Amino acid sequence: MRLMFSTSTTGLALGGLLIFAAACGTTPTPSPAPVTVQLSFTHQAEFAGFYAADQLGYYAAEGLQVSFLEGGPEVDYLAPVVKGEAQFGVAQPADLILARSAGNPLRSVAAIYRRSPVAFIALASTGITRPQDFVGKKIRSTKTLDLTLRAMTARVGVTPDQYETAYLPSDVAMFGTGEVPVWGAFVNVFGIDIQRAGYRVNYIYPDDYSIHFYGDVLITTDDMIATKPDLVLRFTRATLKGWTYAVENPTASGAMAAKQNPMSVTDLEAARVAASVPLVNTGEDVIGWMKPAIWEGMERTLREQGVLTAPLDVTQAYTVRFLEEIYAP
Repeated sequence: MRLMFSTSTTGLALGGLLIFAAACGTTPTPSPAPVTVQLSFTHQAEFAGFYAADQLGYYAAEGLQVSFLEGGPEVDYLAPVVKGEAQFGVAQPADLILARSAGNPLRSVAAIYRRSPVAFIALASTGITRPQDFVGKKIRSTKTLDLTLRAMTARVGVTPDQYETAYLPSDVAMFGTGEVPVWGAFVNVFGIDIQRAGYRVNYIYPDDYSIHFYGDVLITTDDMIATKPDLVLRFTRATLKGWTYAVENPTASGAMAAKQNPMSVTDLEAARVAASVPLVNTGEDVIGWMKPAIWEGMERTLREQGVLTAPLDVTQAYTVRFLEEIYAP
């Protein structure tokens, strides 16, 4: 038998079902909003807080279904965010500032690494303890580290013609030979490899010479901020909750990072997260917070080094509106 309903009967029936569902607390929930995040590098402990927010359900609790796109040495990790292929991204602030000066509408909404992981490392036996000691030495660098190297040495009156730059892979055995006595590297990556290999080393930190750069910052576009501020708020809130967990639980979040990459080693990823803790939670303000003075200093350093030449209002490269809402008393 085929059942037939009049329009009025159908409307009453549907209305009754909706009322019944509401009364029983079973109103259908909207589907999670899909969100894509472009990482600046391959899956590793650097992004532990994001993985924690995903695997612990913090994103889901905010109504978000998050997927990650890997970056890498040859990946233009800003392009997917600019094009809208990813709603959020992880970026180095220097890249963001330069992109903004070139007309790309990108903006930081939180600083994940509030202190840069960049340091210059020398075997303790070399006696190298400060950038003045770089004169006449060979320094391992990369295109990413060159800016910091030049800016730090300039602060103490050492010019690029007074040392030699070598572009080498991250090789612990090569470091141990001492042939290249100073290595620019990330303390939470190569620094951990050196530590696990048992070398006694000295660290020279650019922060100690007034070179204050944020590390990873969380970015999105002006359009996302203008048209979908609630989504930006929810994503940022869940991400910072994930990073709070990672800071408090480096071993567990290291395992979460290892889960993202089958080629990784769990205890190594955990050690890298532990080394990142003081870079994320610096003991001042709150996780994710950004200061105008730091952004102004980064812009000034880029101009001093001749990297940034275009006009730029650096206050347009970041916003703290979401941080203020998240951390409102």
